[in-house]
Amino acid sequence: MVTFILLGPQKDGRASFEIDGTQFIITFKKNPFSDLFKNHGSLISVPSIPDGKNQLKKLINRGKVDLVILLDTHLWKLLPFLNLCKRHGIKVLHERTEYPDVALKRGLVGRLHYSLYRRLILARINGLFVISEALKKHFEGQVNIPVQIINMIVDPARFQFQDCNQDIKSRYIAYCGAMDIEKDGVDILIRAFGKALEQIHNTGDLKLVLIGEVPEPNLLEKYNTLMKESNCEGRVQFTGYVNRENIPGLLNNAAALALARPKSKQAEGGFPTKLGEYLSTGNLVIVTAVGDIPLYLKDNESALIAQPGDIKSFADKIKYAIENYENLNNVRKSGYNVCVNNFDSKLQGLRLSEFFQQLINEW
Repeated sequence: MVTFILLGPQKDGRASFEIDGTQFIITFKKNPFSDLFKNHGSLISVPSIPDGKNQLKKLINRGKVDLVILLDTHLWKLLPFLNLCKRHGIKVLHERTEYPDVALKRGLVGRLHYSLYRRLILARINGLFVISEALKKHFEGQVNIPVQIINMIVDPARFQFQDCNQDIKSRYIAYCGAMDIEKDGVDILIRAFGKALEQIHNTGDLKLVLIGEVPEPNLLEKYNTLMKESNCEGRVQFTGYVNRENIPGLLNNAAALALARPKSKQAEGGFPTKLGEYLSTGNLVIVTAVGDIPLYLKDNESALIAQPGDIKSFADKIKYAIENYENLNNVRKSGYNVCVNNFDSKLQGLRLSEFFQQLINEW
């Protein structure tokens, strides 16, 4: 059985629950400390650590633990659980989906934290699984333990639903995810969409639908200004928060799915989980050539691939997608096959299981 011990705040108010045989234990309790640090994700869960340790210790004492997987990068979260596992002879696996220093503060404090992370965490764990070739190469130069690539995991069956309970009557290109500028280039996408509208022979009622919450009013103002500058005001729709159950329908009903992720250290080491969700729909995907994406997708074969940070390049791909839509069925099918053959949850589950068993059997 798999058990998750969750330290941070959750939308589900229950102390514990089970989904498909997986147990979830929530140790977060709102308190003055969590209120004080509500905007600091790495600190808000600190008061939950003692209860989290107690929950893990109970499982260990009942003989229910073969392997512990530690997430996060911050020492104050990792060390208490790593020390507990070491005292009880439990093997520890660590997961990394980005370079550690991307998650840490910049400057002297960040460098010190990273140095301690390498010495107190990386030097004492039994294995690592990472999301990309770049991260595998990065960590293999620092540790003498197994490092396994487990790329993003998606259940394609979840994305076969058409109903989205959203009142979008027009044809649209969709983006789903974080609305910040640095990570996924929403600003680039808006500019590229505006540029594409100028070039497409017959745009009809084509819209750009951005699925997700804009975290700050100031950012929404920036996007409104961008839309005016790009002459696509009235053609861009922000959905705000959308329930998880409605996401598949919104993605399925789109004419194309877009991700204009720019070059960055985060993009180099990470891999966008939304890309697997996009491909799962069997829809046309427009994406940039960052990180490991070109290792899986080929331009005009399984996706339309633009150059990162290049507004014209992305606009050209949007134009090509809309004007040649009926002729791109093979690209859509090939993209879906890439997903099923590489990111399907059943396949990835087997890879994870084999890696777990390998570590458990190595005494």
